Amino acid sequence: MSIQLAFGVTAGPGLSCWLPTSGGRAVSKTGANPPGAPVAVGPSDAEPEAVREATRQLVLLVEDGPVAAAAGVDLGGGFTSARLAGAHGDRRDAVLAALKVLGVNGAHRLGDRTAGLVAMFGPSATKRVGAAAHTALGEERWAALHLASAASDLLGPEQLERVLDLRAPDGIDPFPRGAASTLAEHLSRALAGYQRPRRLTLIISLWDHVCAHLVELQLQERRAASQTRVERIDKLRERHRTYFDQAILQHLGWAVDGEPTLAAAARWRPPNWWAAAELRRLMQDAIAATALLRFARTLSDEGLAVAAKKHRDELVAANSCLTKDERSRAARRVEGGYSHPARPGSYVHQLVEVLSPDRKPTAKTEAHVKTRAAMARNYGVVVFDTVTEVLANLDDQPLHNCWDTCKPWQAPELREWRALAGFSRAPGSWEQPPLTDAHADGPAQPLAQRLTADAAAEETPHDLLWLADLADALAPFHGSEQATVRHEQPVPSLDYDPPAPSPALGGPRADSVPLAAAGVAQLVMFGATPPPRCGSWAELATGVSADAVIAEASVGIFPIPPEVSAVDKQVVAGLTVELGRDPRQLAEWSSYMGNCIGYPWYADEARRGLCVLMALREPASGRIAANLDIRRHTGGWHIHELRARFNDNVTPALQKQVKHWVDEIPAPVLIAPEPLLPVPPVRTRGGSARRSAAGRLPAELIRALTAAVEHELASATSAQRTYATLARGLGRPGQPADFEPEAAVVALKRVGPGDHVDLLRTALGDGLSASTLWQATRVRPLTAAVTKLDPELREYDRLSTLTDGAPLPRTLRALVRRPEIAPAFALDVVARSVRTAMGHLIADDALARAVAHRPSTELVCALAIATTCSSTTDNTVQVAAARKVSVPGFPASELNDPHGPWQKALSAAAELGAPVELFWEHIASHGLLVPAALLGKGGWPALWSRAHR
Repeated sequence: MSIQLAFGVTAGPGLSCWLPTSGGRAVSKTGANPPGAPVAVGPSDAEPEAVREATRQLVLLVEDGPVAAAAGVDLGGGFTSARLAGAHGDRRDAVLAALKVLGVNGAHRLGDRTAGLVAMFGPSATKRVGAAAHTALGEERWAALHLASAASDLLGPEQLERVLDLRAPDGIDPFPRGAASTLAEHLSRALAGYQRPRRLTLIISLWDHVCAHLVELQLQERRAASQTRVERIDKLRERHRTYFDQAILQHLGWAVDGEPTLAAAARWRPPNWWAAAELRRLMQDAIAATALLRFARTLSDEGLAVAAKKHRDELVAANSCLTKDERSRAARRVEGGYSHPARPGSYVHQLVEVLSPDRKPTAKTEAHVKTRAAMARNYGVVVFDTVTEVLANLDDQPLHNCWDTCKPWQAPELREWRALAGFSRAPGSWEQPPLTDAHADGPAQPLAQRLTADAAAEETPHDLLWLADLADALAPFHGSEQATVRHEQPVPSLDYDPPAPSPALGGPRADSVPLAAAGVAQLVMFGATPPPRCGSWAELATGVSADAVIAEASVGIFPIPPEVSAVDKQVVAGLTVELGRDPRQLAEWSSYMGNCIGYPWYADEARRGLCVLMALREPASGRIAANLDIRRHTGGWHIHELRARFNDNVTPALQKQVKHWVDEIPAPVLIAPEPLLPVPPVRTRGGSARRSAAGRLPAELIRALTAAVEHELASATSAQRTYATLARGLGRPGQPADFEPEAAVVALKRVGPGDHVDLLRTALGDGLSASTLWQATRVRPLTAAVTKLDPELREYDRLSTLTDGAPLPRTLRALVRRPEIAPAFALDVVARSVRTAMGHLIADDALARAVAHRPSTELVCALAIATTCSSTTDNTVQVAAARKVSVPGFPASELNDPHGPWQKALSAAAELGAPVELFWEHIASHGLLVPAALLGKGGWPALWSRAHR
């Protein structure tokens, strides 16, 4: 008997296979062998010493995994490597893995060179492609080899040469793991609809996209590593605070003429100009820290020479903020104190001195510079925190106690800084309201608005744009390119270390080439369509993610009632209406408006359909003048909230005009509660009055159902994970699909009945527990939510059809498409589909073996009832005699016990497709039957006992 090897190969007569064990263990030709195991194939009569040497070579070959064995590598002595049947992937994966082990000098062990090239590149394996592959192999550009092999199904020979010539930046591996065969499948799904030139453009863009992302991650890690540990920030914070407080303590001592008592300190009031002087010193520190941070970033990314040249002007400008005496006092420390200066300007000055253009940097200079630049992040964090704390405290003090009423706050060093350093943020986009100055000449409007009115308007320290510069300079050391900003009063909310956004379902990935391609391919499997025109991989991924087909798996889009959708882009009181459709849009509004409309609470309300959110924009400038929140009420819509920036009230005139406009929006169609009747009225296709009444479900019902669904979905994660295992069968043979749990449910919902049966048979054969799957099918979040509704609400428009799989009326079809309801509906549909598939497999050995391995009471009862109710008694075993209700086994049970397992399992058996109304008729005819395949050693008593463990 021949031994079956991987990829359709057979070890013929005269050949045997040995596993890579000590001395080599021969593979049995009749017994069970480990699927996909690496083996050495050679003459059956080989000497033991030759077998040992061959298996030793095999062990070396498969040290990093068994994949390389299937390439047919020459092991010496007439032996070659192979894998037993059951291996995943294809031969291209094996050849690539073997080449990585053998290298260019050992490639001859693969045998015929042409055969190896054909395995990797198929019909595109020309001589020039082979030469390009040989070059890539010699340079160990494995990622390019893997990508070219995967893309060979989509590209021609000349295009493959371009791919094989790709080079990743030093230290970057865009293809660290993954199979070329799997990537080939994903690329085919994503790119098959494009012409070959476009495919090449997108594949190269994919490579560049991933490499750029990995380079940025590498730079972020290097920047963080170049800085002094964050644990030492507290020491610097204490040093800076002590220095910062010295000025006011000294002034207090002068005011009370000696050592102040606690009472004297409590009565003392700083002079009016003190706040401006204090903030000016902090602004100087912020400028110095910003210059130090920008220099440190370039030093880490591009080296000393580039950093010194690029940031020379900024360092000089920041250096002018402090006098020689101020730098000396900042560097002076008490005995045992922290060694670094209290103010960053001291280190800026030292950098300016050692990096003079006429001085050539040495190794000693570079070490000196790196030591000072390593403190940039810690200085930035300390100064930023101190500034925000001081500004927050200013808001609680009367203006006449904070500002000099004789002259506005001025800071000449800010003008000098801008002249040399420029702006990192466009001043024309800075909408932060300036700090209020007690002097009449202080700025009253944001910088952006002042520039709109007068292009020559200048930045003032009140604008706090210098604080945003500091946050932006800190952001690259915390993994972000720029700080986030939300304009608030009196201080903007700046975050230089925002939390990383959670990746959306199937959103664009850039972790590696295989993951990036898999993310797009997964969405295409859902039914999304790649955009017809796109010039880069990022555009392709974004276009696929935005496809409307994905809305079922997303919870981000807000439902907008039809009567309100029509008002988008209308003009009200001279302002253009913009409807809020997703959380990202609300966040953008909140960033400018300085209100809480971007907070999750508003997004949750809008997602549930409880409100419609709008922005009213000035047509000329595009600035938001007000945010509007409207909600349904009897007879129409009403204004819930209408606010200007920072939650200020709008003008009475605008309030009046908007109210009149909202009153004119058509009223929502509400359903009047139907009277409770013993028998629901028959629904006919005629009757326009009935259709009109059922055109919209009441908001109270939707609100209650949404809340109940959210509660039920929270406990559905285990079931989703089980369905993800089942959905693995949606991939190609030998290449299981890899879905996220939520995505797996959506994918299974789209599968037809016949495919569900095949998926179930495959999954059970691969080891999926039937009891675990049965338990997952009991999770019906929508059914549970409907059951918990108020009985009066359940009377609306055949709401019970949501729980039984019956065709849905129009209103309910719209309901289950709502983003907050769709995931629960999909889980219910999949649960019913899987049980139906189980019913088709009752007589199948795969299901019987899986149930017998780990039986559960309800599943065993349901299968027995379904078998008893079937029209045939073939391959069954009688458990209870005809007309008997007592079922043998421990624990004892009765078929007619209303509280027993058999009566409780009738509804489950019906979901398997059994005609349970015939149950008692068949019991009377031939008794209780179970599938014979279900019973193993010990028969029914053993199975029934194990089901109750």
